Amino acid sequence: MRVLLNFRALFFKSQGQPRLLLPAFATILLTFGVGLGATRGLERSRTEEQRARALARTGNFAAAEALYVKLFVATPSATTAIALMQNHERGLAGTDTNDRGDRVENDRLLPEDALDDVLERSLPTDVAVVMRFWRAVDKEPKEPIPAELRDAIRVSAMASPPRPWSNHALAREAMKNKDLAEAATRFEREGLAFPERNEDVDLALSLWMANEAWEHVRGLMADPRVASNADPMTAYRFAVHERDWKRAAASLALTWGTRFTVPSLAMTSVSALAWFFFCARLGKLRERPIKRTLFYVAAFGLGTVSVIPTVCLIAVEEALLNLVETGDATRDLLFFIFGVALREEASKLLLFVPLLLALRKWGEKLDILVAGAMLGLGFAAEENLGYLASGDLHTGLGRFLTANFMHMAMTAILASALDDFVRDSESYAADFSRITLTVVLMHGAYDFLLSHEEFGGSYLAMGVFFILVRMFLTAVDHAKARRERDRGLTLTQTFILAVSVVTGTSAVYAVAAVGLGQGARVMSEGMLGVAILVYAFGRTLHER
Repeated sequence: MRVLLNFRALFFKSQGQPRLLLPAFATILLTFGVGLGATRGLERSRTEEQRARALARTGNFAAAEALYVKLFVATPSATTAIALMQNHERGLAGTDTNDRGDRVENDRLLPEDALDDVLERSLPTDVAVVMRFWRAVDKEPKEPIPAELRDAIRVSAMASPPRPWSNHALAREAMKNKDLAEAATRFEREGLAFPERNEDVDLALSLWMANEAWEHVRGLMADPRVASNADPMTAYRFAVHERDWKRAAASLALTWGTRFTVPSLAMTSVSALAWFFFCARLGKLRERPIKRTLFYVAAFGLGTVSVIPTVCLIAVEEALLNLVETGDATRDLLFFIFGVALREEASKLLLFVPLLLALRKWGEKLDILVAGAMLGLGFAAEENLGYLASGDLHTGLGRFLTANFMHMAMTAILASALDDFVRDSESYAADFSRITLTVVLMHGAYDFLLSHEEFGGSYLAMGVFFILVRMFLTAVDHAKARRERDRGLTLTQTFILAVSVVTGTSAVYAVAAVGLGQGARVMSEGMLGVAILVYAFGRTLHER
């Protein structure tokens, strides 16, 4: 009983007024603590090779190098030696290109002669030749590569079959010398000789495409060894050039497999559950628990499935209409409005239609609004997987903190407008057209601004976000979601808890990836969106 009383005191004052700040801070701290503990436990279960890769991804190249040296000394191999050299090269460059693009000093990297001594240990002669050539290409200031070393690597590369990594090493030199055709030839030979390194074939295909050597690319893609192992995105780029939208759609669908990483799945699941909790409270789930649970779960599932028509529309737009982002502001604005926004909103609305028929028969206006929000949440959850798995921490977290509620808002607004139109097409045709156009324009403007910082970027995008949130919350108010006060947590408290869980989860992800200081910086933009969301909620619903 005392525990229950203490729990209630966390959410309500002694006079019964609901608390907001205390539950918010407590939830953020609890989420952060639990998440960070789970992350630390996961890190302890990693192998030293996995830990080294994780350190390199966060820009801590010196610590990663120490682990790679330990691994190499214990078990010398070409794979470990190359991982060590690549990490050393990135450390000297001082830039983490995967996550942030921030300059990182690495004074604790091994001196060049010490690294050479490590790499010479215990490797077979043919592998040692590759390592010495690789190091000679990377060394600054640049020195002429000894003729005997170049002859040795060329003999290894042209052998039948070629020696492992020889052509890859020559391709790297060609890349540094801007000889893309030679680099593509060498990457192609390496990848075809060693199927386990099919990424070299993808590199070759990308270089041939960049050189507009499409006939050669067609020949390679006709080779079953290449077609079956080509990266789905590489196959997609080829299909787009060939204007084959069906093949493009199939290739694009295969890229979705890379989204399913443990961190991205965990974050997406926690966020989806938090917002589901809010939607359940908004839709008064406990009044009709079975029916509304079925509606809301079905809506979420339809939202995730809406990616299928979205993929098909992407393929059609890019392969047949050449509707792509170009870097030109005017064209990109049209692309984000009539390309990205229109296809996503159309796909979500298309999947909502069969659910609307059931909702009109067994539900009410509030159910339609909340089911629309749940469908938008399902779409956002699938989209979050891609952003979080992309490696772009800044964009991934910024969108993760705002895109969930934004898609919930947009889809709920359209679902409500569609319901009005179906109920009385003559009276609501103009309203449906106006609302649909407004949502598509707002969605397109939001994406455009995030991609073009020169026009105000993320800060103006937050203004668009504010307008959409207000539109959704006004629709909630009109649906009389607050027509009576329920026992237990208020709607505002439920909302604050959902926001706090998502914020705490994002903080765990950021700190685990780049540390406390950098984590706070990369979260700053998304936190502006959270502040706008909270402000808009409080101003619109005025709940005490």
